[in-house]
Amino acid sequence: MNGFLSPQEYFRRFGGRPRKGLGQHFLTQPKTAEKIVSVADLAPEDAVVEVGPGLGILTAHLLEVCQKVHLVEVDPVLAEYLEKALRERGHGARVYRTDVLRFNWTRVAKETGRRVVVVGNLPYLITSPLMFHLLEHRRAIHHGVFMVQKEVGQRLAASPGSKNYGVLSVLLNLYGRVQALFFIGPGQFYPPPKVDSLVIRIDFPESQTDFGGVDFSMLRAVVNAAFQKRRKTLANSLAGFQGLGAQRVREALQSVGIDPGLRGEALTPEDFATVARCLAGGAV
Repeated sequence: MNGFLSPQEYFRRFGGRPRKGLGQHFLTQPKTAEKIVSVADLAPEDAVVEVGPGLGILTAHLLEVCQKVHLVEVDPVLAEYLEKALRERGHGARVYRTDVLRFNWTRVAKETGRRVVVVGNLPYLITSPLMFHLLEHRRAIHHGVFMVQKEVGQRLAASPGSKNYGVLSVLLNLYGRVQALFFIGPGQFYPPPKVDSLVIRIDFPESQTDFGGVDFSMLRAVVNAAFQKRRKTLANSLAGFQGLGAQRVREALQSVGIDPGLRGEALTPEDFATVARCLAGGAV
């Protein structure tokens, strides 16, 4: 498999088993791996960070395209295997033995002189935390292509008014653009997960608005409050935000043309930027 062992070969040769605690489900189909790398639209000069490379099925294709490949692997046993496999084949990819939620995307972007592309098969438990981490470092990231649990991917790409629409739907589509690309069935993984997977792409534009001076932490706080109890109206869910009473929140929303009786799921990402701006002081 392009110089890397398949999961079955690896565990037969070295023993052990996939670690449930790390959500390890290894993609086994090289054609699917090739398709995932192809939709990342990589150029030879791109700097790529692969999240959770595991046994290298995506890595093999990334190395064929890019010269600057960075691999972030938290499992020390797999990290050691990757380092050895890369040395034996003369590949210059760099392996980081660390939790991706502590990874410094901005530093890599500065070192390589360009915004990075992120690729990876994401365990369910880290998908949402990683999305927030990427948002915080969005200026260092050009785009990302990820395999995620189908239901999670549908939430990330959801539109206003849908049952899947939520905090990350809003924030990712405020600061970038999310596309759902194609599904992958459980039979393409070892061991097979109990759910389907979805490949998504997230693009972060180089030029980003500051939404009238409202920073990311403020926007995140407003959106969190609006979705904390989905059945509440905006006036009620935002009451108490930054010490504001329900009446002042209602007046602020009305002043920017937003019905305080709506629920958060009815607002577009741009509406949320307007709400955050007015609650930050522009209309209160």
